[in-house]
Amino acid sequence: MKNIRNSILSGLAFGLFFGLYFAFRYGIQYAMIAGPVSGLAFGISIYFFVTSKIVKRQTQIENVDKKEIIRSCGANHFKNGEAVGGKLYLLTDKLQFKSHNFNIQNHGLEIPLGQISQTRFFNTLGLIPNGLEIHTNDGSIEKFVVSDRKKWCEEIEKNKNRT
Repeated sequence: MKNIRNSILSGLAFGLFFGLYFAFRYGIQYAMIAGPVSGLAFGISIYFFVTSKIVKRQTQIENVDKKEIIRSCGANHFKNGEAVGGKLYLLTDKLQFKSHNFNIQNHGLEIPLGQISQTRFFNTLGLIPNGLEIHTNDGSIEKFVVSDRKKWCEEIEKNKNRT
């Protein structure tokens, strides 16, 4: 259900922005049709991408230790200016990210919970409240875009104290 809601919201935002662009570029009559159509097409595309079996297979982690997966969701990890799409996992002993292959900088990242010194929030583009910063003991900062960042922060802090 969350995938449908997020797809609708992204389609609405895309349609609004493109509708404004089309209005300035081609006129309001064109924008009244092209904006909603482009938003609908974008929303549907996002839904099928997010629920794709290919993406699910590519972002599946190898949990060889059979550790409990406490939380997982689609996420973006900021790496060298790119918001790399993939999936973020919180296990009992680590935070793990695995990207899908539709990115330029495909990668995986593991952060042991004992190495996390602080979790903080940030707003994507300075506006959207969906950013989660992970500060590590060595001074590095990893930034993720996730849904329900408060829950992520609570679960990380709760499990970090168990290790």
